[in-house]
Amino acid sequence: MRTILPFLTCLLFLIIPQISIKAENENVSLINSYEEDLTGDGFHEQFTLRGILLSDESNFYRDIWLDITSPFSKQWKISLESGYNPKLKLIDLNHDNTFDLFYEVAKNEESTHSIYQLYTVKNGIIKQLPIPKHNHIQARLLDDFKVEITLNPNMKPIIKDISDDMIKYIDQNLYEEDGKLLEDKRIKITPITLLEPVLISESKGYGLKSNQYIKGLDEKDILGEIETLWYFQKDDWIILKSEWRDSD
Repeated sequence: MRTILPFLTCLLFLIIPQISIKAENENVSLINSYEEDLTGDGFHEQFTLRGILLSDESNFYRDIWLDITSPFSKQWKISLESGYNPKLKLIDLNHDNTFDLFYEVAKNEESTHSIYQLYTVKNGIIKQLPIPKHNHIQARLLDDFKVEITLNPNMKPIIKDISDDMIKYIDQNLYEEDGKLLEDKRIKITPITLLEPVLISESKGYGLKSNQYIKGLDEKDILGEIETLWYFQKDDWIILKSEWRDSD
């Protein structure tokens, strides 16, 4: 009897961790699976997008990751941003004739705000590509209920008339009734809210299109939108063109 008890105790400790691991794995959801050559070696890698939901009643993934396996049993794992409705697209963004990973996940259920991540796995090395960022946009209030928007220091500023909402701006003590500016207030420029791959041309391949809003007094006071076309060159994104789209 003395020899049986230690054996049963050891057996119990071996079984408990296995049950725990299995229970944890049952919460992992397979979001999507793919097969493509990501490394440029001519062989297809298997990769699966997986996640763990916050709860059975929630559509929010608290953990999301990508598992990649090569035909030669080499493995990679990429941790991704959490959120709603995660999506993965295969696009050659850096123009090296190999697919890159374009990841998008919504930060709210309405999918009005998304986060993006870009990766390349060339030659078996995972490298995160930068997200385009517009560093030159400026917007400020002017006299006579006007807003000056500058997309580029070398471009002529855009003048937006906000006189239709003059009462709101007067109530916020930003203007006098005659249109004299009381406060040199900077206008809010939101980060990029939409990013999507677009074909620039057959010879150039793909780039990205971004959209971001210019807002006045609050989140609902949208003055207009800036649409920018980007192209990846020398390890960074360059602007091909930026256009202002009025909210009216």
